[in-house]
Amino acid sequence: MLKTGAVAAILAFCAVSSAAPANNKRQDHKAGSFLYTSPSIVGTATGWAPQSTSDSSDYSSSLSYAHGGSYTTQGADSSATGTAAVATASNTAPPASSTGAAAPATPTGLSKVQQILLSDTRADAVNNVLPDNSDFVFDFNKARKFGPGKGGEVVLANRKAFPALTGTDISMAVTFLGPCGFNTPHVHNRATEFLVVTKGKVVSEMVIENGVGGAKPRDVMNTIEELQATPYFMGSLHTQFNPTCDDVTFIAPLSEEDPGVNTIAQAYFALDDDTIRAVAGNAVEGADIDKFRGLLSTNVALGVEQCLKQCNIPKRK
Repeated sequence: MLKTGAVAAILAFCAVSSAAPANNKRQDHKAGSFLYTSPSIVGTATGWAPQSTSDSSDYSSSLSYAHGGSYTTQGADSSATGTAAVATASNTAPPASSTGAAAPATPTGLSKVQQILLSDTRADAVNNVLPDNSDFVFDFNKARKFGPGKGGEVVLANRKAFPALTGTDISMAVTFLGPCGFNTPHVHNRATEFLVVTKGKVVSEMVIENGVGGAKPRDVMNTIEELQATPYFMGSLHTQFNPTCDDVTFIAPLSEEDPGVNTIAQAYFALDDDTIRAVAGNAVEGADIDKFRGLLSTNVALGVEQCLKQCNIPKRK
């Protein structure tokens, strides 16, 4: 039989034990498993802060992208009712809708191309950077500037002009050549071109690389009629000329969203004077180099004298 003092000591010990705070990790003796309190992680512009959610032995999370860099973390509660616990990134960040639509884009100071490249997924890029259907339409007619070349114009839809192309590895040029119009020799640094004539006809030339054709490089020269096509390999020198007195139009898909272009005559005369003279075998006097530079046409020029006479077009002086 317990004495009165022993009973009082046992009661006091039980009172202290029941008042002790619960540990975040506790053991379920009946189930023989450990249950953990899982903190949810909330991303903000300044850092990461843990927030406690309900206990769960089966924790999962999903991130909903918001354009300004805020994130929403959602944890699934394994309680009998199946209620989801949601922690939002900040009081100002809008929650994701039940339809999965992204929050509207906010000003960032970045170009659309930069925003697309920084997006986590293509869905994020489309929802936040290209929200309007009109973002997927490029109008070559409206993009025309009607200059500076006198013989026509090349309109290029690359990713800068048409951000919807970002990540697609494709771009498109549409060239409008007037009578005797001449797209001067050039190369595309990063793309293969596939030219298709849609109106009229053009004379096409391509020099592929050293070794093709023997000692004298081969000039792949053809007349491309309406709805005929020809390829230009990446890095190959090529040019087009309209030999008629009518307007010509051709389209040219390119295998890179940023194909690049290097116009050969302008590039050559951008070299140092001594380099130009050495390459020309000193046939060009130093005093004449600036004169040659001044005579260079823009990339679309009026060409071949015979065509100019046939179409009664005065030669550029």
